[in-house]
Order: sequence, then structure tokens, then C-alpha cells
Amino acid sequence: MSLYLLDSNVISELWKAKPSFAVLEWLESSEWMIPVVVSAEIQEGAESTPSLARKEEITRRLADFLAQFSTLVMDWDADTALVWAKLRHSPEVKRQPQALWDSLIDAMAVSHGAIVATRNVADFRNAATFNPWNA
Repeated sequence: MSLYLLDSNVISELWKAKPSFAVLEWLESSEWMIPVVVSAEIQEGAESTPSLARKEEITRRLADFLAQFSTLVMDWDADTALVWAKLRHSPEVKRQPQALWDSLIDAMAVSHGAIVATRNVADFRNAATFNPWNA
């Protein structure tokens, strides 16, 4: 079975009042982990919002999610750091620059032989991707 790394849009889908049935069904039947950098990406978004209530809501949801799935958080490691540095200067990324968070998730997936589960498949230059909304 393949290992998937969740992009932030998969996690935020779970927080919707009516999340996608396809995403929920896929999550229940798949082996997945949460790249630690996704938690930073989500918290950064919370910190940048002008609404204190929204910031607190996102922060609480993230903390609850990470507590519930703490054993599924994939840490950043030295091997991944080296992969990231190489990929950051790859021809694919030089042709089309990549956002920092996406580049870090991309490197984690490549380093661990995983697939990035995301709605935004074009954001990843090197790792295999999968769109669970289309599952």
C-alpha cells in the first residue's frame, strides 16, 4: 500500500461543515501521514488572518487534529533537508518556481517515497501526487 502525505488543503477540507465524501472515504481507506511542515503552514495562515476569532479557531482545530493524530506526524529530518536543497535547484523548479511550503512537502514525499495528497497537484514538481477529491 502506498504512503500519502497530506497537503494542508486535505486537512482543511475535514474542517468544513460538509467535507467532501470522496476525501473522507479516501482517508478511511488509505495510509497517510501529516508532514510537520503542513502544521507550520496552517499555523502561519492562522497568524496572518486579521480576525482574532478566526485565528483562534484555526489554532484550536490544528491543535486538536495534531493531538488526535500525533503518531501520524512525519518529522523533518537531515536526509529530507538534503533532498530539499537538491530539489530546490532542480530544472523543474527553476522552470517554474515553487512556494516554500510546497517545496518542503515535495522534498518530504520524495525522501520517503510517498505520494502527496492534494487538490493542487500542479504545485508539486518532483513528488508523485494524488487528488482525493477525484477518488
